Amino acid sequence: MTQLRERLHDVCAAAEAALEPGPAREALAAAKVRLSEGGLRVAVGGRLNAGKSTLVNSLLGQGLAMTDATECTRIVTWFVYGDQNRVTVTPKRGEPYAIATAPGGGVPAKLGTAPEDVAHLTVATSNRRLREQYTVVDTPGLDALSGLDEYSMLALADADALLYVMPHPGERDAEALAAFRGGAGGAGMCAVNAIGVLSRIDQLGDGEGDPWPVARRIADRYHQRLTTQVAEVIPIVGLLAQTALGETFTESDTQLLRRLVPLSGPERDELLFSPDDFRAGDATDLPPAARERLLKLLGVYGIGQALAALDGGVTGTVRLLAELRRLSGIDALTQAIDRHFAGSADWLRVDRVLSNVEPLTWTGRDADEREVLAGLREELAQVRRDPRLRRAALATVLTAAGEGALAEAGEELLALVTGADPAARLGQPPGTDPAQLRAAADRQIGRWRALEGSPSRSLARHARTVREAYESLYFEIEGERG
Repeated sequence: MTQLRERLHDVCAAAEAALEPGPAREALAAAKVRLSEGGLRVAVGGRLNAGKSTLVNSLLGQGLAMTDATECTRIVTWFVYGDQNRVTVTPKRGEPYAIATAPGGGVPAKLGTAPEDVAHLTVATSNRRLREQYTVVDTPGLDALSGLDEYSMLALADADALLYVMPHPGERDAEALAAFRGGAGGAGMCAVNAIGVLSRIDQLGDGEGDPWPVARRIADRYHQRLTTQVAEVIPIVGLLAQTALGETFTESDTQLLRRLVPLSGPERDELLFSPDDFRAGDATDLPPAARERLLKLLGVYGIGQALAALDGGVTGTVRLLAELRRLSGIDALTQAIDRHFAGSADWLRVDRVLSNVEPLTWTGRDADEREVLAGLREELAQVRRDPRLRRAALATVLTAAGEGALAEAGEELLALVTGADPAARLGQPPGTDPAQLRAAADRQIGRWRALEGSPSRSLARHARTVREAYESLYFEIEGERG
């Protein structure tokens, strides 16, 4: 546990020890557990049928989430590390209970309980990535802009970061992101802790040729439209990633593909024109069940890429899966998660816990409990003053920029929040002389101090936050010189 997390952990522990059993004490115990976790909590969200569960399986390298349209895809599902495979149902009323897992430890197709009566599922399994990297929460699809249900909102409030999944960019994704941001509470989800995922690039265009050039252009263009809302937009082939990183593709499937290798170019093109053509085409004697299996594992795009790899000399299932992984784009996404979230993990976690605990300090069942919680409130305020949490305050400003206010400052605010060093945070080239960096910071301090006189109370408040951040950065540069 880092120093910042340890400090907040000790504050919560001291208050917990002074409280009698009850909701406040339980909430502080949960906060301690939250601070002790090793990895980030990553929420996966998006519209209906966006490919969220497929992405979850890709990230975990295991088919734990249901990808078919079953009742379980309508329920918030947490994937956590556990020594034994277990699925726990937490109903909206009543006590949690365990049910049998699907083969391999994942979510079963049926719960035996109406989905509308379930608050969330928890899938515990001995998955290496859950142990070492992150806890993942799969949220139901947002089918309209009427908002998320309260259980999805609670899940977002408990998450540190968001992967927003979109099969094809749409005009209303900015509004959908705003719904997720509102559900998250606090600073919410913005470019500090959210990444967009363009999940089905194999379906872009007319389905012919290499989709990647088009996908990269679309991702870049869409990122420009969502600059303050997502750190990047990463294109992937979700189905290919799930299969390449999972456990379902076997040597038998490689042999099925090898039976298609002798087909001529025109025969292949005709067979792989669409899923229906692959099912009905007579250029191969593959039985219907084998065709359906290949479509489920790879889709027509993936089948074509696998055949091209075999044509190019790839031998063996392991090498073939490695090539499909490369072609899926999933590695670019995991690298983006590390790049944007790993360095921010501590203050993201502390800010989220603070946001969840601070409202608690205004409650209390009796005078003694209120006194303890008032003392806790003062301690939390001291933690809030830690310079390392300044970026959390800036994230709130960045969210405001994404919603229209401060729109012209979006790019520089994004740099200020996410930059890896003083030069990057000031939008200056690497290696810029410290004197020039101080001058750049000083200009920004003067600019934002002037904006503090705005008649808009919101703008004045945000301007003060930004000005203080630039002042802190100025003194950081000054200290490095000394």
